[in-house]
Amino acid sequence: MSWAGKGRKAAWPDQEWSAWGGTSNDKVVRMEIAFCNGSDQGYQKRLNNLLKEIFLDFQFWYDLDLWDHNYESYSFVDDDEIVSNVCVYKAQVQFKGQTHLALSVGAVATRHDYRGQGLSRRLLEHILEKYDGIPMYLWANQGVVDFYPKFGFRRVYEKQPVYEVSVNHDLVPHRLSYDDPKVWRYVQNRVNFSVELDCLNTASVNLFHIHLGYLKNSLFEIPELETMLVAEQRGTTLRLIGVFSLKPIRFADLLPQLPFNHVERIEFGFMPCWPDLLYRMEEQETDPLFVRGLDCDLGDFKFPELSIT
Repeated sequence: MSWAGKGRKAAWPDQEWSAWGGTSNDKVVRMEIAFCNGSDQGYQKRLNNLLKEIFLDFQFWYDLDLWDHNYESYSFVDDDEIVSNVCVYKAQVQFKGQTHLALSVGAVATRHDYRGQGLSRRLLEHILEKYDGIPMYLWANQGVVDFYPKFGFRRVYEKQPVYEVSVNHDLVPHRLSYDDPKVWRYVQNRVNFSVELDCLNTASVNLFHIHLGYLKNSLFEIPELETMLVAEQRGTTLRLIGVFSLKPIRFADLLPQLPFNHVERIEFGFMPCWPDLLYRMEEQETDPLFVRGLDCDLGDFKFPELSIT
């Protein structure tokens, strides 16, 4: 597999602005592609005005100062408002023990009154030209599954890592608050990455998910193992969404320390990294996942949920 695209060594191109045409609306024709890859508060405010209308309010992530050079926004601005946007995250993806450059595409949004003018298409074409030969991946909703194949993306299907085991531990859980400094330490300094498939530089994305709120009651610390769990139990199923360890551990070390009971099945939100764990892969229903620029079959895989942009 060549994540770098046709065997070429990948490097990130310099940033730029670009003028585009190709629509009958004169005002839209004259718009230029704006760019941001850092803490520009004015740009963030304009972008958030669009994103909270289409998706959700991203202001908390900006306030945490987690937007660094790896996260890039490309947009069209009209009357000092961002009316269309596509973001990419420059990820270091570990696959089969090797590290590759890849772009995670997200925040594809156009204001309702600017739709139908090809703005998203032009932004994607600009990104594809700028990062020619570099693999890309994105998640889409069911309503736009026919859009991305027009740009060379193909749909792939994840599977679910599963381990059948009985967990009945009478342990007092050590819960962590999402804003505890320990959480940042675990996320930014973890050492347990899967050689099968993982993201090596997505700590800011991990923290986005943790601070978003839906995981606020799902953070647990196992001090003896210098490990933090992002986990939730649904009936007899334990979902280990993320495991962040500051030192190498075996699954045999982790299992007796899990502060849960009446568990019969563990599902992993990532590819497990422990050689001593014999899990299996099940069919899974997820949001449509598209990839571009890969020259091999990914096989049975699960993309780490906390690294999804």
